[in-house]
Amino acid sequence: MRSALLSFAASCVMALSVGLGLGCASATGGGQQKVGVDEGEDGLAAESITAPVAVGATLKTTATVNLRSGPSTSKTIVDVVDKGATVTALDAAPSAGFYHVKFGSESGWMYGAYLTVVSGGGGGGTVTTWSCTGSYGTKQPADGNYDLTAFGCWVDAGGVAHGDSGDNCLPGCFAQAKSAGLCSSSGTGKACEEKVTWYVADAGRFGCLQRVKITNPSNGRAVVAVVLDYGPACWVEAKVSKAALDASGRVNRYLFGADQGVTDRANVHVEPVSSDTALGPVH
Repeated sequence: MRSALLSFAASCVMALSVGLGLGCASATGGGQQKVGVDEGEDGLAAESITAPVAVGATLKTTATVNLRSGPSTSKTIVDVVDKGATVTALDAAPSAGFYHVKFGSESGWMYGAYLTVVSGGGGGGTVTTWSCTGSYGTKQPADGNYDLTAFGCWVDAGGVAHGDSGDNCLPGCFAQAKSAGLCSSSGTGKACEEKVTWYVADAGRFGCLQRVKITNPSNGRAVVAVVLDYGPACWVEAKVSKAALDASGRVNRYLFGADQGVTDRANVHVEPVSSDTALGPVH
């Protein structure tokens, strides 16, 4: 339920404009009108978000929080949204810690310290031809075809850990993976990737924690992996003018026998599957 911001006294409006977490008396009655928490008090909730989210992702408030007209505490408060309410992400990347969201018929900006991801969204629909105009792709190719590439930290069938010198092994969906119990709440991003092993990126297209079935049509091998990160970057896909799917070395080696790069043109077919589908090879 929203808390209306109408008919405030001038002093209360001034307090709201700077985000003070104080109760203000309504101009029409003697009760206390809720206002949002002060933005900037980071770390109040372990599940708070700081990384990009998928466009269309459902986010939930972890406190009564201000919805502002822009990504700053100096911007006007559009509304005050109760703890436990859900909003929809309109843009992937935050600005100064604020996320662009839609709440009911209203749109505005909320501070990520008071938001958590409920569901990852699914990007911005599909396209029949390759398109990637931002940091990374947000639209799935309609034919489901991608070029597979390798990244991240993973553990092979013999228990041997492998790394990637070009990757920081800090998955963009780490907070969601911890919240869902997929990874340890006290572990590192590297430990998370090594535990999961069967994972991919492309959260901008599929949403964090979406499970996908990846098939190599040339040999019929298929594997199910979970989305743990964002990317690859649009400039990488621009080399081949096709959507690419970053995947762990374990996925690459199961499907192709070796790590793949975008110029290897390792074609795979990708389709979302239900969240309870087991990770690993499909037999």
